[in-house]
Amino acid sequence: MQGIGGGARRAAGNEIRRLVHELIKLRTAGDIPATLKLFAEDVELNYNCAKVGLFPAGQWRGHDALRDNLRRTGIEFEPLDAEVKDVLVEGDRAAVRWMSHWRRRATGQVHCMDMAHFLRWRKNRIAEMHEFVDRHAQSRAADETPRSFEEMLNPPHPGLSREEMAQRMMELGNFSRQGPEVELFRRYCSPDVVCEFVGDRATISYAGRHRGIGALVNIVRTIGVDFEQVGGATPEMVVEGGAVATRRTVEWRHRGTGRRGIVELADFVRFEGGLIVELVEFRDSVALLQMQG
Repeated sequence: MQGIGGGARRAAGNEIRRLVHELIKLRTAGDIPATLKLFAEDVELNYNCAKVGLFPAGQWRGHDALRDNLRRTGIEFEPLDAEVKDVLVEGDRAAVRWMSHWRRRATGQVHCMDMAHFLRWRKNRIAEMHEFVDRHAQSRAADETPRSFEEMLNPPHPGLSREEMAQRMMELGNFSRQGPEVELFRRYCSPDVVCEFVGDRATISYAGRHRGIGALVNIVRTIGVDFEQVGGATPEMVVEGGAVATRRTVEWRHRGTGRRGIVELADFVRFEGGLIVELVEFRDSVALLQMQG
């Protein structure tokens, strides 16, 4: 038996999920007028991108700015397809992860991009959007296995409460100046955990998918050797069932150059039986390269 208001919340969540799929469909179709109808007139736009000339990066507000960004992208690129990987909805918040192919009109070259949106909704319109974009890296040793329809309808129990999952995400994301607590990753992750770090392998050596706690620990140690975390905040977290999406802002200092920078990160995590079984992370790879000099 559903609790009071449970049916209404579920219906509202399903409507947001439908609108998220509609947004991606319209963007892939290049239908700018219809896309604009899904956004509030005063929408706040934040683009955290690879900044390699593929998509605009920065902060804007309102329909005019969104229309201009969509128009400029459409002039340079032809969208080819899109595949939704994950959609999480909690209250008026949604997080979506998807992959798409875009053809550069001038050269004919096709770019495969990993993309993610964090969306805040107001009366079925997007009032705030944070977008992450980076190049897709082919998997190394952990091919992605699509979940079955049965798994999507009846996902495994996370084994933890929402508060416990949120707390673990906060602990894993808050590095000390001495570096990440590797033992926390061993304690909170499955031995067979799959981790994926989004980005171009030419700039992020460990980009792509990896399997096993040993691989994840080695990557975390590499990050800790290169960077000291000076400060950080998690302004947004969306939890649905055993899936968690967080948007983080961290200040890192490169231990070699001494340079500091603000890095935006997004993490998509799945819990099963009390352990993390999958972790996908986006980051501003250009900010990292600038600190490295």
